[in-house]
Amino acid sequence: MYHIKFKGDGLKMKINKKLATILSFTVGTLMFASTAMAEVASKSGYDQLKDSLKYTCNSFSSKLSSYTIDTSFVIKDNNTVVSSTNTLNKYDLSKGAKEQISKSTNTLDPNGSGESYYYNDKNSTIIHDSNQDFYRVIESKNSKDMKIFTDPFEEKQAGDLEKISDALVGNLKDSVVVTQNADGSKKLFGSLAEAQIPSLVNAVTSFQFKNRFRMYNPDEVNTNKTKMSKITKDIFVKEVKGTMDVNKDGLVQNVLFTGTLSGKDEQGKEHTLTFEVLGKVTNINSTTVTKPDLSNKKVEKQVQKDDNKLSNAKAYMGKYKSDLVIEKDNKFVKIGERIITITNINDDGVIGNCHEEYIKGYESYGNSKNDFNFDGKFNKQSHLDASFNYTNSLGKTVKGHIFINPHSSSIYFNIDGQRSDGNVLFNDSFNRVFE
Repeated sequence: MYHIKFKGDGLKMKINKKLATILSFTVGTLMFASTAMAEVASKSGYDQLKDSLKYTCNSFSSKLSSYTIDTSFVIKDNNTVVSSTNTLNKYDLSKGAKEQISKSTNTLDPNGSGESYYYNDKNSTIIHDSNQDFYRVIESKNSKDMKIFTDPFEEKQAGDLEKISDALVGNLKDSVVVTQNADGSKKLFGSLAEAQIPSLVNAVTSFQFKNRFRMYNPDEVNTNKTKMSKITKDIFVKEVKGTMDVNKDGLVQNVLFTGTLSGKDEQGKEHTLTFEVLGKVTNINSTTVTKPDLSNKKVEKQVQKDDNKLSNAKAYMGKYKSDLVIEKDNKFVKIGERIITITNINDDGVIGNCHEEYIKGYESYGNSKNDFNFDGKFNKQSHLDASFNYTNSLGKTVKGHIFINPHSSSIYFNIDGQRSDGNVLFNDSFNRVFE
């Protein structure tokens, strides 16, 4: 939770995705603008806040041509800074490009400090970490419809989350105060003290906080660098407050959010944890995102794979095996193998056969073995899944399914209705046989 990592195409960056999501939501959604001053003026501060969140996120995703968001996230334990992250995000919707520079300092994790660079457009992604001496360049093949900022209120669960938020806030909606300035700008301010925090909010916060700290094992962290203890008891929200400035055009200028938690560590010592988020929006419709010049840099290139299509289908032609096993004398004993042979594969489908072989002494288990040919057509959404029909030894038409794993040299193969039983145990996962 304390440093940012992005994950993309199986790559880990020094940008923590969970915290990136938190910062994106906290800053991106706490930043707001009014939809129509005449309508907003008649609404409560809380309703103005919600309307502004929706308007601003929609503007970030589609209405503005470009903008810059500068954020910082700081965590303090008894007034001692244990983690800080500063992130500069530049967005250019007209080009479909984004640039991010992040600097983190973390006493919780010896590897959590450093600098990261991230650039993304419709054709490529560039990643650099201060702990590496090269730039990773990923060529994109299927990014024509890529969005550099996604409106969280357009997500499927947005409506349900809004209802939950309304229920949790309850009578505290009046705590959001709006001040209208003479120049048309305004300030929103909200503050909740310990006695005003609903018990349900405290219960959820305590549960989430304890679960989060399970990730940190004190025995695995350098104790000379770790200044923050593991808070496990009597956790509650002590104070929450925030200030937001909106200019006369209805777009945010600054956001400051502070949350304070109190709790005790395993030795019973009291701790006050402070979380501070600061966000600034600048260079609206004048931000420039420039692809970095890597002419004199060490570069590693790779092509982004389409997870719904095989880029090397012919490589999957060949044999795959899975063991057939029985339980005997309180031990598992291999009695044979089920063999899948792919004889042809392309973008449309996969052709092959299934065959079972039994070890000497266990031939009787093969009296009803499955030997058949299959011809499956890939579905339209994914060129990895195919279903097929075949006729078994009893003359019945049976359905089957095959899935090609694009991330390894393996496949999944199953026959509908067939399950491992007390006689023969088998697995639907098949590994490639290398001659």
